[in-house]
Amino acid sequence: MVSKKKIRLDMKKIAVIIAGLVVSLTTFGQGKYGATPDDSIACIESLIYKDYMKSDQKLALELWKVAYKVCPQSQKTLYINGVKLYGTLAKAAGKAKNTELKEAYVDTMMSIYDQRIEMFGQKGFVLGYKGQSMLVNRPKEKEQIFALLDEAVSITGNKTQSGTLVALMFATINLEKIGKKSKDDVVAMFEKLTAITAANATGKYAEKYTKAEDKINNVVGPYMTCEILIPLSEKNYEANKENVDWLRKTTKLLKVKKCYESEIFSKVAEAYFKLEPSASAAEGMGNLFLGKKDYSRAIEFFKKALEMAETDEEKAAYCMSIAKTYLYSKSYSSVRTYAKKALGFKSGMGDAYMLIGDAYMYSASSCDDKKLGRYGAYWAAVDKYQKAKSVDATVANDANKKIAKASANYPETQDLFFYNKKAGDSYVVACWINETTSVRSK
Repeated sequence: MVSKKKIRLDMKKIAVIIAGLVVSLTTFGQGKYGATPDDSIACIESLIYKDYMKSDQKLALELWKVAYKVCPQSQKTLYINGVKLYGTLAKAAGKAKNTELKEAYVDTMMSIYDQRIEMFGQKGFVLGYKGQSMLVNRPKEKEQIFALLDEAVSITGNKTQSGTLVALMFATINLEKIGKKSKDDVVAMFEKLTAITAANATGKYAEKYTKAEDKINNVVGPYMTCEILIPLSEKNYEANKENVDWLRKTTKLLKVKKCYESEIFSKVAEAYFKLEPSASAAEGMGNLFLGKKDYSRAIEFFKKALEMAETDEEKAAYCMSIAKTYLYSKSYSSVRTYAKKALGFKSGMGDAYMLIGDAYMYSASSCDDKKLGRYGAYWAAVDKYQKAKSVDATVANDANKKIAKASANYPETQDLFFYNKKAGDSYVVACWINETTSVRSK
């Protein structure tokens, strides 16, 4: 609690300020500090509320109320801080499950936004904050929230505050969920909002708009299927084929949704890589050629991505892409080479062991030496599948299926007898595999 002595000291400071101001009381009578000289004095005295917002919110609110009443045009921060004060009260009332009191505080917050517009303008900007506040405090009022935020964006356009853009995307989806908007409406809003984030890709607040775009992409993700993305990309390609931001974003979206086989993905990925060679763009090109079954070109671009990658996480992912492509092209020894490289960058990757297991199992026929060679390939494959599920539970189901498939090709027990072997014996798999495993039978 702030002491009376402290308040008296602050009042002395105020008295000095007022002494300098009373010289022009006629100005105060017409100005932002109140309609009369007395109002001006009361205003200046009450504006010290800011000094108590952290230490004594009750006192701060009492002083704030005076300033809000007698000099509503004094400072824009009067409205910003008023929302903060009543927002804190609303939150506390909500925690106490006092719904009626919380609603009263939220009502006051809304009226503060309205009066701020009346006193200081900036209607679109303030409506954006009001809509964001409604989204948090009154989420059930979906249509009103959308109307506020949509009006805000209509007014401020490319200067819309980043948080308002994210809030409007949420508001649009909330209406779609209750049948008040269509999926096409969601996509149209996505286009509109991401055009604004793109317009702010550089400048003082570029980082905020980038984060806003990421949030918009995440929330709209379930709606962005290939059936929607492909025609959307085709429609916008000609106008944006030299717009590196649009190309980057579109390549990313098409890649995330695995729309690799579409012709537009080829165009977008190639245009993007031409303008901005990067690991991500090279990966996009790799997936493009992989979709076309041009494995040598796919590997070429995946290796470029690996060269340009900055983090171990990225390097591991690109090594896996290379390994998978080698598997498709039946270059089995290279599969193992790059799967092991992936593990070097990121240990515990079950998928890497699964790939090595696949390479071993698919090599069975080529490793057949008319003795136990082809069986050895199956045994070695099972070793890798077992290793995969031991380090990564997410691949266990797939690993078990492949273990069952490989095990079905084990020799009969009596067949081992002809090679002077029994289950459990050590066995060196020749061929290109060259690993020691254990003999097994059906």
